[in-house]
Amino acid sequence: MAFDMRGILPKKVDMLELLARDGLQHANKVIPAETKVWFLEQFIKAGYKHVEVTNFTHPKIVPQHTDAEDILQRMWQIDEVKKGKVQLVCYGMTKRAFERAAQTKQEGYGPHSVAFTISTEDIHCKRNAGRTREEYFDDIPEFVRVAKANGFEIIMALACVYGSPCAGPVPIENTIELMERGLDLGIRRFTPCDTTGEANPLRTYEYMSKLIDKFGKHEDVKFRVAHFHDARGMGLANYMACIMAGATTVEASLGQGGGQPAFVVSGVPGLGSGPIYTNSDIVGNGATEDILVMLDEMGIDVGVDIDKMLQLGRVLEWVYQEPLRPYTTKSGRPIKYPTEWNLSTTNLEYMPPYKEGYWAMPGKYKPASVEAIEREFKGRKFRWDPFEKQVKGKKDK
Repeated sequence: MAFDMRGILPKKVDMLELLARDGLQHANKVIPAETKVWFLEQFIKAGYKHVEVTNFTHPKIVPQHTDAEDILQRMWQIDEVKKGKVQLVCYGMTKRAFERAAQTKQEGYGPHSVAFTISTEDIHCKRNAGRTREEYFDDIPEFVRVAKANGFEIIMALACVYGSPCAGPVPIENTIELMERGLDLGIRRFTPCDTTGEANPLRTYEYMSKLIDKFGKHEDVKFRVAHFHDARGMGLANYMACIMAGATTVEASLGQGGGQPAFVVSGVPGLGSGPIYTNSDIVGNGATEDILVMLDEMGIDVGVDIDKMLQLGRVLEWVYQEPLRPYTTKSGRPIKYPTEWNLSTTNLEYMPPYKEGYWAMPGKYKPASVEAIEREFKGRKFRWDPFEKQVKGKKDK
């Protein structure tokens, strides 16, 4: 019997864009607040309902986000945010970070939710958060209290669910234990993360399936999240496996940015969580651009203007002043019909430059006219039946 892949895919997924927080924290230069807000506003115009905005962690550790309060104030000037149509997600790893978030909430421009990360194994937890899991749990009740008292949701992000760069594969039981302890404290949102690209599609499918078997009966518990980093070229496959297992929310970063907070930023060393603890410097989140195109090609509604996101990916390359890793900012989306620009009779207006790759602008998807197709295939059989019918229908008229 043929495997019914289409039958197990969802009709729709929710997208959460990570660029402004996770996506930029690994950058080796400080990005201006104006640039971050510009991208965030563009994401909202593209249809995003959830965006990660900033990080309240101490500026010495993450200098990329010294402008956290400024960013939030600017975000609350956007109409869609004022009207409650967009959820702002922020980040914090300490009690002081949660207190800063609370202060913004009290002043009328705070986040809708604040996430913190606890690792599923102790070596990475010490490298990433400066303490073991057990030591970290001493702080979490206070995070919950501050969040509840100030009216924002708390999210427990679980690092290294699918594997650790410091300890290797991590049993799913570690994740289940942390989630159960979080539930006991009143936390209802969790993000299982492949923090440094250690996952593979089989483990991804099995682990998400086990989480759904364990917690899926609880309607108020949100955890069906696909959050992966692409260190070894398996990012797209891992997202797909996670969705097939039951994930309904996809978290990714434009430009495939993100990962461990940078150790050197704008020439200043000694920052972040120390020297890199992964095998390489390729640690970014899955590429938003490529994921959107992949899901759309499979008939899954992403609720986002994909062409606009490809344009924004190109702009991000200009901001960084270097090519970035995503494919579709260069190749565009696969065509669905003969297009005007690539008929052999067309002029050279759209010819791509060589070597640098080429971003397929939306104008390149303009369908070829019936007349153009007829000219192209004059004297020979059409290769696309739908277009043969169009030409014949036009002739009959």
